[in-house]
Amino acid sequence: MSSPVEEIVSVTEQLKEVQKALDLFKEKQQKRESASDAAIEFVEKASLVLDRAERKEILLTDDQKRRIRNNLLKIRSSLVKNQENA
Repeated sequence: MSSPVEEIVSVTEQLKEVQKALDLFKEKQQKRESASDAAIEFVEKASLVLDRAERKEILLTDDQKRRIRNNLLKIRSSLVKNQENA
């Protein structure tokens, strides 16, 4: 089992990857570029982090989980809207 410090480093790195994917999605969305690939990347990374948290492999605060889920819902809504307009 990993030490608490290693666990913190691991969670931090995973959350950084989730944030990078979210930032990339937002950037592409602002430029009106196709954000589908960026959205998929964010959804995949965020889902992995949430799955690990649910299995108690990593510890996230309720606020962190809520924020990730809210971003997932926003991206899903955006993708659905874009599909309807296409």
